[in-house]
Amino acid sequence: MERLTFIVAEKSYLIRKGIVSIINRIEKASVVKELENLDQINSEILNYNPDFLVVNPNLIPKTEDYRNFEIKMNLSEKVIAISSVSPLRRGMLSSFREVIELHDSKEEIFRKLKLIIDPEISQSNGSIISAEISEREKTILTHVAKGLTNKEIAEKLFLSAHTVIAHRKNITNKLGIKTISGLTIYAVLNNLIKMEEVR
Repeated sequence: MERLTFIVAEKSYLIRKGIVSIINRIEKASVVKELENLDQINSEILNYNPDFLVVNPNLIPKTEDYRNFEIKMNLSEKVIAISSVSPLRRGMLSSFREVIELHDSKEEIFRKLKLIIDPEISQSNGSIISAEISEREKTILTHVAKGLTNKEIAEKLFLSAHTVIAHRKNITNKLGIKTISGLTIYAVLNNLIKMEEVR
């Protein structure tokens, strides 16, 4: 099976990076372009010829403002919607191939995407592979995601900075995530922190 490509269009940096992170963890799938808006969407579709577009429908302009606007991809086959709890146009969602709800768990998003990529996959095989991190590591990850430095975390948890660094290395090795933004997205997706807590 060839590698399937995605374009992700979402205004929120954190949501966009979370979706990109999940897609890139799927074998044979990768994100070729990220967009904050749909201004250049059709030229990007021509440039990259993606297999799928993941888009927040709230980015699609109202027809009275952009009478000739149209995404040059088949919505029911190739376009996946990112939906908030109360999207602008809830009725519009039925025209998309799939809908990823913002309250969906990481496993549910992964399952939906895997089933689109390979419909033969049974739901039992659609879970995301992730190493278990310890409760102490979850606590440290929470503080990292909140923007605390190693020294601040050490003081808060009555640990040495060396111990905090060792835990962070373990977290990175187990999760395969090297950046603070990636760890923050992981923490949000796994309900370790709320988006409002991110600095």
